[in-house]
Amino acid sequence: MTEVIGVKYEELGQLTYVLADKKYKKDDLLVIKNKKGSHMAQVVIENDEVEDKKLPAELDNVFRKATAMDIKAYHQNIHLAEDSISEVEKLIEQNQLKMKLVDIVFPLERSYVLITFVSEERVDFRQLLKDLAAYFKTRIELRQINSREESKIYGGLGPCGRALCCSSFLGEFPPVSIKMLKNQSLSLNSGKSTGVCGRLMCCLSFEDDFYRETKAKFPDLGTPVLTQNGPGIVAGIDVFTETVKVRVEDNHTLLTYAIEEVSVNG
Repeated sequence: MTEVIGVKYEELGQLTYVLADKKYKKDDLLVIKNKKGSHMAQVVIENDEVEDKKLPAELDNVFRKATAMDIKAYHQNIHLAEDSISEVEKLIEQNQLKMKLVDIVFPLERSYVLITFVSEERVDFRQLLKDLAAYFKTRIELRQINSREESKIYGGLGPCGRALCCSSFLGEFPPVSIKMLKNQSLSLNSGKSTGVCGRLMCCLSFEDDFYRETKAKFPDLGTPVLTQNGPGIVAGIDVFTETVKVRVEDNHTLLTYAIEEVSVNG
């Protein structure tokens, strides 16, 4: 367990966990420093102990509480980024690149410019990099992000009606697999298992341990079992009520039993 605070970088709109050097209150404005530069961030989750496996391998540190000068520099950088959008999009078009600009971000000291974009294919942006360096007159970092990262930046509401997990409290994306989908008896083609990013929902990973541990108590579908009404075949299970649906062999009736009321036949 590590004591951290959850901060949201104002210009990036994403939540990140950072090492806590002391107690901070929600909505405090902080300057977070890493090897690339300093960024303004707002506390959204106060000091808390978090499992190490849920944290990034490397955590940034709080440099200090934001000063009036930091806040002024932050707003100036926001205005500069907004004023630069049309020119960056123009340079992308001139280079005939199939990429969509997502964001332009300056650290407080403007030591470089981070430009994020999405594209369905690999982009050769070598000439664009030169054009951008000539325009901004500083170091350029171009970062291609995927649809999950784009959703994390923009935010929004998930199918559950709540704010997206990735933009509200997740520090890093958890691994999500088709196997988790099967464990929870969900269909990949139903559309109910994908988030606004078009990928499998992160929340599938939250409940996977429960489904795996609970389903281990049940016989597989199609397993011959014995019931008080005679032998039958498992036709369905309900992990929440811990019941089993059995098609009884004598009359093909579908009956529901508590899990302890059935036993595997042979």
